[in-house]
Amino acid sequence: MAFNFNNITDAATSATQKAVTKGLDKVIPGDSLLSKAAKGFLGSQANRLLNSALNPGGANSIIDNQGAATAKFGSENDTRARLALSPGSGQILYRDPNNSLLSPLTMTDGVVWPYTPSINVSYSASYSGNQTIHNNYQSQSYGLSSVDQITCVGVFTANTPAEAEYVLSVLHFLRSATKSFFGQDTNRGTPPPVLRFSAHGPYMFNSIPVVISNTSQDFEQAIDYINAKVGRGDGINSSTRVPTSMTINVTLLPVVSRSAQTRFSLASYARGELIGTARGNGGQP
Repeated sequence: MAFNFNNITDAATSATQKAVTKGLDKVIPGDSLLSKAAKGFLGSQANRLLNSALNPGGANSIIDNQGAATAKFGSENDTRARLALSPGSGQILYRDPNNSLLSPLTMTDGVVWPYTPSINVSYSASYSGNQTIHNNYQSQSYGLSSVDQITCVGVFTANTPAEAEYVLSVLHFLRSATKSFFGQDTNRGTPPPVLRFSAHGPYMFNSIPVVISNTSQDFEQAIDYINAKVGRGDGINSSTRVPTSMTINVTLLPVVSRSAQTRFSLASYARGELIGTARGNGGQP
């Protein structure tokens, strides 16, 4: 008998629809006309998303009991924006087993934006005009192509202690990733670590090697703050306040090594064959 993928897809969609209906019954109990109308409206919105291959829970609906910001990252099919250490970076930052301040990032293997951020990137090709006398037009000579900086602007929220600890880790990781190894470090003199940026699936941004050139973090005065605790155990009062909602800006510079450039082929790039892997060669933007 032939394998029918549509049967599995339909079954998964049906199960999700039942879960949506069950959830609506909990949120809007009762069988009054108003309750039925509200559930019918919300249910139709959810079904519209399901029919468009979009989950009502957003992204891949990977939300655990710790909240949206700390939802575990699924590396195989998660399309949320993510900034992680390179696979061969070693035990630094959140991969350091002695770093309790950054340990919340180990579950998501880096910074995962809980809400879809605004991403801006530009691609350019430089040409120089050759001015020849007694000519109506300039002849253009190609110089080089470049991928400019990637800016990622997104909102982080902290409504629970677990989310507050995660946001605090995000802030400290971004600060730390702009610093070089120096002074007492065994690998002093090493520049800031090369990271991997991914968002929206393999053919959009997929494990692109980047470095952080700038990060700005807005601590607004009109926002409530929540305490985040870090278990250092050294007698220091480790209760630190973080905003319940804040906007974080990160400016990334793509880093393409010389060896990666030698592997470049426009034909392969155009076919989408240079997208990279999370545990291997980085993607070429």
